[in-house]
Amino acid sequence: MSAKPIRVVIVEDQELMAAGLGLWVASQPGIDMAGCAHDGNAGLAMCLTARPDLVLLDLELPGMDGMELAGRLAAELPGVRLLAMSGLTDPHTIWRVSQSRVHGYLEKTAGPELLLEAIQTLAGGGVFYSKLFTQVKREWLSQPEAFQKLLSKREQEVLCRMACGWDEARIGQELGITPVTVGVHRKHIRQKLDLHSDRELLAYARQWGLDSTSFRSAG
Repeated sequence: MSAKPIRVVIVEDQELMAAGLGLWVASQPGIDMAGCAHDGNAGLAMCLTARPDLVLLDLELPGMDGMELAGRLAAELPGVRLLAMSGLTDPHTIWRVSQSRVHGYLEKTAGPELLLEAIQTLAGGGVFYSKLFTQVKREWLSQPEAFQKLLSKREQEVLCRMACGWDEARIGQELGITPVTVGVHRKHIRQKLDLHSDRELLAYARQWGLDSTSFRSAG
């Protein structure tokens, strides 16, 4: 008796990329295309209905980003395997992925052989992180000033939003704290990172790719 095919859902907002992935998935022996969605909310709904074995998940999605979607899927479909795919390889993106509930990461520039290997590895219960992911993570973790080693989780949340241009009132509203408390966190962040101005703080954020993070407003 042959093994059951791996049922795959694709969540990718670039329609051309999604179409190409879909055609490739459908052409692979032992893999079935279970559906495709172009934003995070539609991806969640599709996965809850189709209940796939594996999800190819873009990190940059409208509505609900890939990391939030990964958390929702892991909670609501604990058996599903999640392969993150992205064109982003900056240290902050690698950090976010390493803190998430995905089981693998692959650059969108990877070849089909590597993608097939990743899908088969995840479907078999393993994890698969690309060589570039592993290299960036290793080099980043070796940096004594790596922000995640120095800042509390709340300070990291504040810094990421500051890097995206949010003011203290908006950050406070999103995180459920007062603007004064946000200002205190900002002061502590600068002290811990040995930065002497907001200009230096923003330059640090850009160095680590924190300004590439997108957040939704609370409302």
